[in-house]
Amino acid sequence: MRKNLLNEGKTTKYFKYAFGEIILVVIGILIALQINNWNQKRLQKLTLNNYYERMHEELESSRDKLDNLINGIDSLVIQNRKTLEILSSNNKDSIPTLQKTLGALGTAWVNNFNYPIVQEFMNEGYLAKVNNTKIKDELQAFSFQLNRFKALDKGIGDQYISTIDPFIIKNLNYSQIALDMYKGSLVSGGPETDFDKLFNNLEAWNIITLKLEMLIYQKYTLQEFKAMRERLINLLNSELNLKP
Repeated sequence: MRKNLLNEGKTTKYFKYAFGEIILVVIGILIALQINNWNQKRLQKLTLNNYYERMHEELESSRDKLDNLINGIDSLVIQNRKTLEILSSNNKDSIPTLQKTLGALGTAWVNNFNYPIVQEFMNEGYLAKVNNTKIKDELQAFSFQLNRFKALDKGIGDQYISTIDPFIIKNLNYSQIALDMYKGSLVSGGPETDFDKLFNNLEAWNIITLKLEMLIYQKYTLQEFKAMRERLINLLNSELNLKP
């Protein structure tokens, strides 16, 4: 048709026809791009929702472990505080109680949390594709806290190895003061602990105080992490339209 128009000298109609063809081609390309863009967004949303569902399940399944750890750390806080109160009172009649509470000095539980799906989500760069600002912020904070736990666990381990363990070896018969949950697997006997010399012992006082300080910080961090996890679970519930 364009050739016929040119042969007939109808250049104006020729250009109109050619321009119309270009417009149709451009419209076709734009429609194709729009369809492709829509499809990409649909696939991205499906991928994100799949991750949201798996992360939600992962966070829910960690509830008991986290609660048990917080309760355990709280118990160690109470017992180490009781030990310091007994030493401070200089009451030798409380030695039977001291024998029971000193086991908390030699007990350390690290956090050692493992959230492979959350970590995979972050490592694969999916956070940049999250449109929900609240979920994005909470995931960033959650991931940051997991890294903080690694440093805290190292601090707990270093404290135990460098100060607590050497002190126990030199001054205490561990089989006498171990917590009940561990005593059953130990062999009783050996030299008796001289509990009297722990009173007015500056090294003992400082080691137990520093242990208590670390436990309080660990408990606070875990409670903060628990609140963070609950907020993230609720946000994922809302995003997935799940009932709490």
